[in-house]
Amino acid sequence: MKIKFTLGSLALIALVIFFVLSAALVAIIDSRVTNKLEGILWTIPAKIYARSLDIAEGSKVNKSYLIRELDMLSYSENENPSKPGEFRYQKNNLKIFLRGYDDQKSGLFDIFIEEGKVSKITNQLGISVDIIRLEPIAIGGMYPSHMEDRILLNWSQVPSILIDTILSIEDQNFFNHRGISLRSIFRAFFTNVKARDIEQGGSTITQQLAKNLFFTSEQTIKRKVMEAIAALLIEFHYSKEEILLAYINDVFLAQSGKRAIHGFGMGAQHFFGTSVANLEAEQVALLVGMLKGPSLYNPRRNPNNATSRRNLVLDILQKGRYIDSSLLEDYKSRPLGIVSPSFRSETKYPAFHDLVRLELRENYEDSELRTQGLKVQTNLDPVLQDSLEYNIKKTKNQLVKKYGDRLIELEGAAIAVDISTGEIKAVVGSSDPAKFGFNRSINAIRPIGSLVKPFIYLTALNKYDQYNLTTILDDSKLSIQSGGEIWEPNNFDKKFHGKIPLHVALWQSYNIASARLGLDLGYDSVQETFNKLGIVKSIERYPSLFIGSFEMSPFEAIQSYQVIAADGFYSPLRSIRDIKDLKGDIDLSYPYKIEQRIRPEPVHLLKFAMKQTFISGTARGYPRKKIDSWEAGGKTGTSDDQRDSWFVGFAGDLLVLVWLGFDDNRPTPLTGRSGALEVWKNFINDIQPSSIERNDFPRIKYIWTDKKDGLVSGEKCKNSLLVPFIIGTEPNTIPSVRSKCATKPKRNQSDVMQKLKKVFEEG
Repeated sequence: MKIKFTLGSLALIALVIFFVLSAALVAIIDSRVTNKLEGILWTIPAKIYARSLDIAEGSKVNKSYLIRELDMLSYSENENPSKPGEFRYQKNNLKIFLRGYDDQKSGLFDIFIEEGKVSKITNQLGISVDIIRLEPIAIGGMYPSHMEDRILLNWSQVPSILIDTILSIEDQNFFNHRGISLRSIFRAFFTNVKARDIEQGGSTITQQLAKNLFFTSEQTIKRKVMEAIAALLIEFHYSKEEILLAYINDVFLAQSGKRAIHGFGMGAQHFFGTSVANLEAEQVALLVGMLKGPSLYNPRRNPNNATSRRNLVLDILQKGRYIDSSLLEDYKSRPLGIVSPSFRSETKYPAFHDLVRLELRENYEDSELRTQGLKVQTNLDPVLQDSLEYNIKKTKNQLVKKYGDRLIELEGAAIAVDISTGEIKAVVGSSDPAKFGFNRSINAIRPIGSLVKPFIYLTALNKYDQYNLTTILDDSKLSIQSGGEIWEPNNFDKKFHGKIPLHVALWQSYNIASARLGLDLGYDSVQETFNKLGIVKSIERYPSLFIGSFEMSPFEAIQSYQVIAADGFYSPLRSIRDIKDLKGDIDLSYPYKIEQRIRPEPVHLLKFAMKQTFISGTARGYPRKKIDSWEAGGKTGTSDDQRDSWFVGFAGDLLVLVWLGFDDNRPTPLTGRSGALEVWKNFINDIQPSSIERNDFPRIKYIWTDKKDGLVSGEKCKNSLLVPFIIGTEPNTIPSVRSKCATKPKRNQSDVMQKLKKVFEEG
């Protein structure tokens, strides 16, 4: 049967098809709207922060250190601090207007300092408070592929001046329309027809949100129709407050390197270093004004354009009576007040960021880190980090000037940790610290040279019934069979030194005496000490191990030295303090852990010998007053053919390790003293660690001994040194040549071994 279609029936069919397709299109758009707005609206990267600076009554304060951190936080000095982000330091008084952070409220505080310590803290009412907290510096993030960065705000966090400004500039009729404004559309339509181009938009805030979330920025009729449909659907499903909040969190404000800055929360942080709650009217006007052209009105790139646009927005606000006319000229006259950008890529500190990633991935999937808005507070100290970066670059430049262009490709790594807690305070993975790529602090596995020797000597000192600091070692020529060949180690000075006390052999870093000591102790005993120090790899049974053929990364090496610096207490190194979710609740914490691995008395003896490294040994040159104040100690390390330059040292509450060398393992002209130690010294001189009190151990006794024979001496005797001993192990013999100047030791009333047994059975 043949069916005939009339013109009317065809029109009806076409109309039905049109409505079906339109309904399908609307259904698709509606599904996209509800799925996105009711699900995870945005992929929020995990934000990584430095530690927050806590200032408490009784805590130590380094003035220059504190001022440097305030500068890094973009606080400005003002004679009369009156708004968040201002301070004044005068006559041991810091007056600071805090921006606020977590539980710390914004407000004006006075900090009184006496003799390097906080004596009192008061708020603006003069009421004493125990502690205040400065906000941490943002140092990076775990960004999704599109590299969008934002800080989500809830409605209570949005100041009224921001809402008033957005509506005045972008959509004055927002609370009266249903997603589209016919008046605005017709105005834009006639303007564009007249110009035969699209010069003006009639989009409402809802339409702008729809475009940003679902469509491209192409200017076509099709896109405009779909945008209008989406806007109507958004208005149907959600309240005006929900729509406006989504807009506030989504708008694009700037591009910072690879990062795209979205939302006013992130915009306030990026341009002014503070939260939206602390923004002044002219700062809000600047951010809202940028919406018309984020690049054209970027205050860093185009300050004149940004100023003109800001002032125009202020004029509109004044006409709308949102700001007082008497304040208009004051607002206009203010500088833009833009702070330096904290970072322009994934992180400001690539090497530290690598450590954070490793720790995070032990507990989180990569997708979680890039979408769930986790807030990661680390242990990074920004002042220490910047100083470590600056001084490794500075030292390399000094070395290039001294040794020539052959050191142009010299690389380096350095790590600073808190001795007692294991908190990683600063990390550098390259002589160009801002460079991404190979992180030598964790990935460079190199021979540690003489850095291994304290591990050998600690093994001996832990055998307190056989060894003490004045035990005589043999530094004469050694020749033994090893690996089918004759092995004959030599000292760096190419000399033999005969019979010498154990502590002298360590701080002078004599190879032959150390090798003989290691052989006497045996590989099993040394391996046991390695294990206690947190070294998980097994040693190879070659005598060259005892003078430095053992390979470690800087991270592994400083972990082992942390146990020594902390008097035998092991704390696993950690870069993260805690992690919070979007609601601000603790999602995961990385608590301080401690485990006694070695008794403190043998470690104390070792640290005494390492202190002599600064006084008379391979790291000599520091003033004795500084060494005593910091209770400093350290060890240089140089591998074969001077391919690696190492230094590790503790001063105050910091342990710092430095490595220098070439990636291709070719020789350098540097020893541990002439290379890595110079980085360490430049860094320590810059930060000036706080002095600490020496730990007193009741089982330790100090005796004057001779530096050559190790026997009893006296303060007035030449070549004498006050040396610590575990009670019951001290020497008693006074050579006749020193009978007049020696200090006669008190007699023991019981057998030495009985005393030792009693000492180490207590507790």
